[in-house]
Amino acid sequence: MNFKGSTIDSQPHNSLPQEDSRDCARREILDARQLSQLLDLQQTILESITLGKGFSALLQALCRMIEAMIPQSLASIMLLDNDRKTMRFKSGPSIPEEIIKIFDGIRPSENMGSCSNAILTGAPVFVSDVPSDPRWDGVRQLAAAHRIGSCWSIPIFAENRYLLGTFAITSEHKRAPTPFHTRVLDTSSYLAGIIIRNWQREQRLLQWNAVFDNASEGMVITDINGLIIDVNQSFTKITGYTPDEVKGRTPHVLNSGKHDKSFFQALWASLAETGRWQGEIWNRRKSGDVYPEWLSVSRIQNREGETCNYVGVFSDISSLKESERKLYHMAHHDPLTGLPNRLLMTARLEHAIGQAKRNPARLAVLFLDLDRFKNINDAYGHEIGDQLLVNVASRLKVRLREQDTIARLGGDEFVVILEQIQSADCAMTIASSFIESLSRPFNLVNNEVYATPSIGIAMYPEDGTESDTLIKNADIAMYRAKEQGRHRYCLYTPTLSSRLEHRLSYETLLRRALERNEFQLFYQPQVRAVDRKILGAEVLLRWHHPEQGLQLPGMFIPVLEEADLMDEVGNWVLNSACQQLREWRQKGLPQIRLAVNLSAKQISPGYIRDQLPALLSQYQLGPQCLELEITEHNIMESGEQATQLIASLRDLGISLAIDDFGTGYSSLARLKRLPVHCLKIDRSLVRDIPLDTNDQAICRAVVALGHSLGIRIVAEGVEVEEQADFLLQINCDELQGYLYGRPMESGEFEHLLRRQLSTASSRPVTCR
Repeated sequence: MNFKGSTIDSQPHNSLPQEDSRDCARREILDARQLSQLLDLQQTILESITLGKGFSALLQALCRMIEAMIPQSLASIMLLDNDRKTMRFKSGPSIPEEIIKIFDGIRPSENMGSCSNAILTGAPVFVSDVPSDPRWDGVRQLAAAHRIGSCWSIPIFAENRYLLGTFAITSEHKRAPTPFHTRVLDTSSYLAGIIIRNWQREQRLLQWNAVFDNASEGMVITDINGLIIDVNQSFTKITGYTPDEVKGRTPHVLNSGKHDKSFFQALWASLAETGRWQGEIWNRRKSGDVYPEWLSVSRIQNREGETCNYVGVFSDISSLKESERKLYHMAHHDPLTGLPNRLLMTARLEHAIGQAKRNPARLAVLFLDLDRFKNINDAYGHEIGDQLLVNVASRLKVRLREQDTIARLGGDEFVVILEQIQSADCAMTIASSFIESLSRPFNLVNNEVYATPSIGIAMYPEDGTESDTLIKNADIAMYRAKEQGRHRYCLYTPTLSSRLEHRLSYETLLRRALERNEFQLFYQPQVRAVDRKILGAEVLLRWHHPEQGLQLPGMFIPVLEEADLMDEVGNWVLNSACQQLREWRQKGLPQIRLAVNLSAKQISPGYIRDQLPALLSQYQLGPQCLELEITEHNIMESGEQATQLIASLRDLGISLAIDDFGTGYSSLARLKRLPVHCLKIDRSLVRDIPLDTNDQAICRAVVALGHSLGIRIVAEGVEVEEQADFLLQINCDELQGYLYGRPMESGEFEHLLRRQLSTASSRPVTCR
């Protein structure tokens, strides 16, 4: 090493003894012998490194060899810690333990000895008189205690002058280093650097081996020709190939065949240009399974910048792909039937329209709705209703081609997209096949269920060139099919866009319904919870359509209200109900209470004040035999009018019931101010009893609330004994539902009353 600029403390030149010619000859002989020692030292250390001798043992051996070469000396090695701020004793076989404890972990400073200063300056520091040198002031007492006379320290460097630590020689004698000593120090520093760098490389290799062997990612190393040199355990776990099965082969052994030549050309072009490529690739396992992986390939270069290896790191992303697939499916498909939902259906329809525009073709949109699906839900429950929808979807799918799309929009609405068809006749043929297929009964949990469809058809381009327009027009055509009697299909025509024609036609039929006596009252029993005796009945309106048959209120009541026909029909209902009550009374049947529904149009104090007293007087009925039902929604929306209505009814002695209670509209604070007589728990809260604890809690709360306000409680939708038992347990007053009878004609209901009257234990029940 070049020690120019080093701090070397020695005796003045004139104090050194003069050498004669014999001394010079002796010096030359010693130099040759010393040079041989240095060469032997270097060879011994390098051979030990080659033989794989341990790091600490090598440093110890180096120190002992130096101590043997320089009598009355102690050798030591200190290295900078990872923080680059502290020094650690790594070797000092002859150094006293007390000195090691003091210097191990010190922070280099100008007064902490020779090694500290060598670290600070990055140059050799030769102190020949420790007791008097200020660079030892911080450890002067220690030096005196151990009789340290001199200390020579030289830095140890790695490549690029990276400072690793120091090599030091300490002696009891105050002396300056001779040229031989400096050469020994230089050689020792050089050899220590080799040992340390070799150890660091070994450590890095061990670390990389640990990473290589234990990484969760698969790793493969190839030579410059792409031949596999090594693979790790994860490679075997992911691909199924052992190291022996792939070494000497190229990664082509994993080729899935899913990528063309241009894919791999782009990969190699990226490696050549940037030294790196990463992306998604499909490979094949030893088992033959094709799987997706995320792969990173890097080019490895030697010190000369020449490519020597390639390293590939990859992970199996099958689970990620599956999660992405599931998320996409959830976002674009109906969870019940697995069919595309509105979002995916719209996207496919827009794509089909785009194709039809580029390559002139026709397509059809079919809008399908199940007839009276609500009745099925009400009759059999939502679980059966859901099973029906799944089965309907299956029957529809088998009637379609692969390129066609069927989607569920929600509820019982389905949309079918027929691409590349010749004419509307093709769409009508498919619609007819749907009707024929769904006409066969569905066997669901020992129930034979029928579900007929109404289908509307819109054609591209004549009925619309945009997705929204086509769906809307198909929907209009579907409603036209329902108006025509259901269980059929209807092609869209421009006239169908006007719903006024439909409404007027329906209104006309309803206006004639009263004239033709097409309305009929049905009765559903209401029984006392404690003994199941019939106390009354709810009056339900039905319409015998001349063509479509019996119509439920949900089909025509909204039309009656919009056409201002509800007053007239409502009068007929009340009149007919009172007439029926008088007939049953004249026949000696139990005096029961009839509950009659009022629509929003009938919630009028004037109507109640003017119509009801005359009606009761006409049929000689007491007001206790009549109860008027108003939905929770209507009474809460009526505001002050509801208060006036209740006041009028109270004056007449007629009770008022709030129907569908618990559906979410009521203000309990306001309910307290309305002196209603009865609350009817909505069937949606009864349906899942006793399985749904939330519904149980709500029912229990409604009963407690009603009784605290002196209100009678009636539960609707009671279908099974378990529901009735629970409602009796919570002190519900009356029950209504299929368990005690479906809505029935007057003759059938009269039969029930007679049977009750004929029972030995039966006593006439008077209206309360």
